[in-house]
Amino acid sequence: MTRRFAPLALLFAVAAGALALRLPRLALRPLHGDEAVEAFKTGQLYDTGFYRYDPHEYHGPTLHYATLPFLWLSGAGSFADSSEVTFRLVDVAFGVGLILLLPLVADGLGWPAALVAAALTAISPAMAFYSRYYIHEPLLVFFTFAAIATAWRYTRCGKLIWAILAAASLALMHATKETCVLAFAAMSLALAAKLGWRKVWGEPVQFRGFIRPRHVAIAAAVAIALSVVLFSSFFTNWRGPLDSILTYGNYLRRSGGAGMHDHPWHYYLGTLAYARYGRGVWWSEGLILALAAIGFVAALWPSRPDAPKPILLRFLAFYTLFLTSLYAAVPYKTPWCMLSFLHGMILLAGVGAVALIRLVPTHLLKGVAALLLAAGGWQLAGQAWRATLDRRWVADTRNPLVYAHTVFDLLEVPHRAEQIAELHPQGRQMVIKIICAEQDYWPLPFYLRGFPNVGYWNSPPPDPEAPLIIASTQFAEQLEERLGDRYFVETRGLRPAVRLNVFIRKDLWDAFLARQAALSPQP
Repeated sequence: MTRRFAPLALLFAVAAGALALRLPRLALRPLHGDEAVEAFKTGQLYDTGFYRYDPHEYHGPTLHYATLPFLWLSGAGSFADSSEVTFRLVDVAFGVGLILLLPLVADGLGWPAALVAAALTAISPAMAFYSRYYIHEPLLVFFTFAAIATAWRYTRCGKLIWAILAAASLALMHATKETCVLAFAAMSLALAAKLGWRKVWGEPVQFRGFIRPRHVAIAAAVAIALSVVLFSSFFTNWRGPLDSILTYGNYLRRSGGAGMHDHPWHYYLGTLAYARYGRGVWWSEGLILALAAIGFVAALWPSRPDAPKPILLRFLAFYTLFLTSLYAAVPYKTPWCMLSFLHGMILLAGVGAVALIRLVPTHLLKGVAALLLAAGGWQLAGQAWRATLDRRWVADTRNPLVYAHTVFDLLEVPHRAEQIAELHPQGRQMVIKIICAEQDYWPLPFYLRGFPNVGYWNSPPPDPEAPLIIASTQFAEQLEERLGDRYFVETRGLRPAVRLNVFIRKDLWDAFLARQAALSPQP
């Protein structure tokens, strides 16, 4: 009993440490435009009960439905009453959930390797940073690992419940993000490669007889039913399940290249290995990459005839190799996508750390090696803290995990809107017009969610006047000609090198200045 309790206690302690990096100050960083879009769609679902899967954008429904319990528990009466903290808590939960799934594979990895993998999951800068992002990736990685872990349990005991859980996890991967097909392909290739590897080394290929046709049929029915339920928006949109298949035509065209998010094949590996921009600090998850390489070799090294076969390790080695290669081959790249194969690397890194310690000949040298690994882990944890909780870096372009991110200056726009609304006769009911080419105004719709009369245009409308106008700087001259001297104009940042003009009607601006003067302490 003590043998089982000790590693589980350590695992929960690591999970608590992971929360310490993920939970505090969730509103510190401004919302990325993608976060705001997903939160806005979830807000519509919360307020109206309406959700429709869009095969062109925004990915699958699990993120939105998974958020509803968090909104209910938050006590928010509507989307307007909600907070970015509530939305980001969803990804915190799934990010830490990766650690809590490790006991399911501990007998295949070995408990020491599982605990190291838990620690690396907790302190990986990328894992910590994007577990505080309201995006689909943490959910996709969680469901992928759940599929692998529950399938592994099924091969160990042959119980139907594990087959059902594995199938449900595969369905949830499908309902989370379209890139699940890369993981499906990597899993299939890894199974084939694992069997081929055993034949190459003359090891007998044995099946334990646990994979039963009846179980497969039941599990497949559960997976199909779950996917249909989610994509049909609980049987209210029967086009959804079909669109979930047709969407791959859209994403295939998008992934073909010639886009603003195209990067070379080594983009992800370079980001993880080493990054330093300008006079900023350096960033690296090289420790994980190095240990993963050792773990890969250890997993594939021919085992002794009398030793247990590292079945799961070999699968994970090939799976991670294939998944990394597939993501590298797709020109369309955003840094959060690397979480999928980074998690496989972290599992292998746990194996690699244990293999490295075992290779060191004496107890003294083993202790030195363990201290060096701990020092490397401390350095990783420091980067994770800097990336997630240090205001100087959470939205700084010199942080390689920051990608097309909203600048802090934008937060002054909703703040100014609140100040002007206090002076307007209609309060928050006042009209706000947002004029930005190609809908390049996110995350403003989230930050202005408490204002019901906000309109959006891609170019100046015939009548642009309103108490408050927010517009791309490219329309500055055109708007100034129409508005004359009736507005005060201030400029705010949206993203690096992207600016917005905020037009405030002169009477409201004068009233604002008068109130500020009245509130200022007199000399």
